[in-house]
Amino acid sequence: MLDVYKMTKAEILERQRFKCPEKGHGSKSGFEHPACYLKHAKGLFQEKILFFDIEAEDLNADYGIMFNWYAIDEDGKHFEDFITIDDIKKYKSSDRNVEPKEDTRIVKSLVELMSKYTRVCGHYSCGYDLPFARTRAVIDKIDFPAYGMLFQSDSWVILKKKFKLSRNSLENGCRKLVGVTHKDKLSLSIKHGCLRGEKWAMDLSRLHCKQDVIDQKALFELIKGYMRKTKSSI
Repeated sequence: MLDVYKMTKAEILERQRFKCPEKGHGSKSGFEHPACYLKHAKGLFQEKILFFDIEAEDLNADYGIMFNWYAIDEDGKHFEDFITIDDIKKYKSSDRNVEPKEDTRIVKSLVELMSKYTRVCGHYSCGYDLPFARTRAVIDKIDFPAYGMLFQSDSWVILKKKFKLSRNSLENGCRKLVGVTHKDKLSLSIKHGCLRGEKWAMDLSRLHCKQDVIDQKALFELIKGYMRKTKSSI
């Protein structure tokens, strides 16, 4: 019998995050399969970092849906997902009281990807991307990682606390510190095109999101050594 009262907080969180890799074990946690945890956990909880960004209709998640997301992990693997015309048609309704949920599928795929890592990084993700994704997940009835299950780092926070720039934006940080930025703008017409499922608009939104994550990763790798890595939960 496991005595949780004798465990450290770190071990409790590690056992919760653990998913049993044994065939037929159904990805059980370290509490459900303690023997498998001891067998596989050594070295499993070294930092696994994911850089990500989202694009959405509005700054507030009760007024807008997510259009697309992009992510790159520390090994350089790229991931993305975006709404399609099928997603839009699936949730089309004449009922004026129906909550818009066209982004349900891509919110779920983002949450599933994030859950495979121990830390997510973004630029002002603590104030926008993560709260927006969490809110959409709750609205879309998707389980979002609970407190303590996933750590976060934010290059905006590092710029704000450790540097003195005229603006702590991703574009300014990359231009002045990294020396190059890929930043562009998403116009209102592009966002409206995404809402209609138009390919030209979604292609531009996807490119914009990808370029943001490329900039994020470059900026974070440059400035991360100037601030202690905290175990701040999402």
